[in-house]
Amino acid sequence: MDLVLLHMIKRILPIYHTGWFYLLLLFWGFSFWYVSIGGLNSLNQLNMHWLNQFKESSVSPQESKILKSADILTLQSPFNESDITSFTTLLSYHPNSQLVFLGKQSPIFMEKLTQYLQLTPRRNKIIIDSEQITSGALLKPHTTMVFTSLLNWLRFASKPNKDILRSPYFTYTPFLQNERNSMPLLWHQQGKTYLTLPGEVFRQLNPATELLIKQNWQLSLLNQDSSSAIQKLPLGFFGEIFISEKSLSADKTNQKTSVSNSSKLLPLSLYIQRHDSTSNTHDEYKVIIVTDNQGSNEKILKPIFNKLLQQDFLYQSLLVIIFTWLLLFLGIALIWFIRQLSSKQQLVCVLSYMLLLFIFQYVMFNQQQWLEVTPIIMTIIGTWLLLFLYQKEYKLFLVALNYQAPLNNSHRPTPLINQNRTLRESPLSSTVKNEYEQTLKIVDNSIRNQNTMSNHPSVDSFGRYQVEGILGKGAMGIVYQGVDPKINRHVAIKTLQLSDDVDSPEFGEAKQRFFREAQTAGGLSHANIVTIYDVGEDNHLGYIAMDLLTGAPLSLFTQPEQLLPTPLVYQLLIQITDALEYAHNQNVVHRDIKPANIIYDDDLLKVTVTDFGIAYVSDNSKTRTGIIMGSPYYMSPEQILGLKVDGRSDIFSLGVTFYQLLCGHLPFEGESIATVAYQITKAKAKAVNQYNANLPTSAIRICNKAMHKDIDKRYQSMAEFKLALTSALKRDFKVTTN
Repeated sequence: MDLVLLHMIKRILPIYHTGWFYLLLLFWGFSFWYVSIGGLNSLNQLNMHWLNQFKESSVSPQESKILKSADILTLQSPFNESDITSFTTLLSYHPNSQLVFLGKQSPIFMEKLTQYLQLTPRRNKIIIDSEQITSGALLKPHTTMVFTSLLNWLRFASKPNKDILRSPYFTYTPFLQNERNSMPLLWHQQGKTYLTLPGEVFRQLNPATELLIKQNWQLSLLNQDSSSAIQKLPLGFFGEIFISEKSLSADKTNQKTSVSNSSKLLPLSLYIQRHDSTSNTHDEYKVIIVTDNQGSNEKILKPIFNKLLQQDFLYQSLLVIIFTWLLLFLGIALIWFIRQLSSKQQLVCVLSYMLLLFIFQYVMFNQQQWLEVTPIIMTIIGTWLLLFLYQKEYKLFLVALNYQAPLNNSHRPTPLINQNRTLRESPLSSTVKNEYEQTLKIVDNSIRNQNTMSNHPSVDSFGRYQVEGILGKGAMGIVYQGVDPKINRHVAIKTLQLSDDVDSPEFGEAKQRFFREAQTAGGLSHANIVTIYDVGEDNHLGYIAMDLLTGAPLSLFTQPEQLLPTPLVYQLLIQITDALEYAHNQNVVHRDIKPANIIYDDDLLKVTVTDFGIAYVSDNSKTRTGIIMGSPYYMSPEQILGLKVDGRSDIFSLGVTFYQLLCGHLPFEGESIATVAYQITKAKAKAVNQYNANLPTSAIRICNKAMHKDIDKRYQSMAEFKLALTSALKRDFKVTTN
């Protein structure tokens, strides 16, 4: 039941709204690229070696077809004119051997070798690895499908050759090796299919057979011998074979030379010197490879020849390819569905799935099918780790916001939120944005405030103040307009219900905050800070009598179509910094600076900072820690994280206010409180001039410095902030503060 309820919890910070999602996409792209360039080839080879140890032999090769170490000779030659005599001698020594040339031959060398072959024909053509010209015999199709042309375009490698050279003595064909260590046996050109170099060697080692190609959803070579018996060599969808680069089994009793096993190849000329023409016996080799030693293809070709003759190689059919992708997607889906389990349970699920992959691979390996599980495992483990780290950060983020959301708790995390509406604020909010602009207090307990404001009794006076009307209603009380009849001073009277039946802990916090406003703001005397005249209790109501301000909150001028002139915004900010500089010098941090808490008088071009209800007195030892207070859009990172704040937190909030007054947009927005908090603590705000291109460069510089996430890189005092504004106003607009 806990798990069911847990899945019903609304995700406050979905992964697709975070940088983790883009990191996940980047990892998937890297994985695909890394596999495509052969980054996992070594692991695949180890995987094949391991499977070979447990393989159930499904092949019963004829002993006569196995190539032993003594059957293959590898020599080194530069293929130039000076070596032509050594080559002709080699051909005379081994008239029945299949010769393979790996490297680049000079034109003079090929011309003289052709002249020799004209006089002394051989049974088999010499096979030459060539990237420029080709002359391999065309593969005759046995069967084809309607979609053969389209399928060939998808699966065959095409060599960019202009001419197909025919020769009675040589077979020019490429040796292809893909990045994933697979060896294609087929290639395509001009709508026709040919064998690559290993396939040509295989064909000429079986001279009595004819190779046909069967083209459908799976490619096959049909080996038809003279007795009309057809043997089938399946090649999978792409016509590729996979083998482990394991050396041929050494025939120690028949090794007359260690040439093939030597790290340094024996030169052809030295080989001829050791086997002079007067000798009547020469070693019989089935295959002789001559290379210019520029590459290491001869080491790869040896096991390929042997595997082809034994028909013991791996391939990938279309079903295996589809099954591989299906296993990958199922693994990623598994990671997503187990994300709410404990770390140990997740690890067990991942390891179980990996074991299942190896079981599938083993079964298919015995059927000569190659199921590559290493890319799947790499992708699944990487995806799991990224999602696991995301979950860790998600939990830490909830803790930072004082949410009680352990995974084993089936109750939805419910932070306690008290809304303290400002003097001129309407009772109801119509949009989510307005709701987030309310002053929030998030505390460390999970008990919801069940109190609702009871109807206030009709009152005519508070102390010596006569009530003239209602200005508005807040979350905890009503704001009245009153008058002091003795001096005929009109005031605003902010009230709080103090009846005995309201005894919840949160009401006690609100009561303390209510009178703290009178205490902190009452001790401040500044032209741009609201004046507190009196505080008291009457009719079971606490009340604060303060200056009745004329004008409107700056929140009315935070829309793109209702912005104040930019020079005026600078001037108003200078007034605010001056007021807050004074408050900070009195050890008072406002902690809720926002446009709604600043009243602007258009007649006097004056602003007044109000609502010190959550102000923090820095030398008050009773101040609690671990409490997040403020308005989400304007909170500083240290407020979000519940850290101790000082005047630099007000600098951040005022920077956000400055940004909004300049362009009509907030620097940090989101669909939920948590998303807004994430933006404030992690994301970088857009430059303010992206919304308002007419702003001077000083606006960008001042906003960025005031809203810096690192508290030590912001303005360190309101005086410094004010100096930056004053200098910019004079430089950019030729206006002084006077």
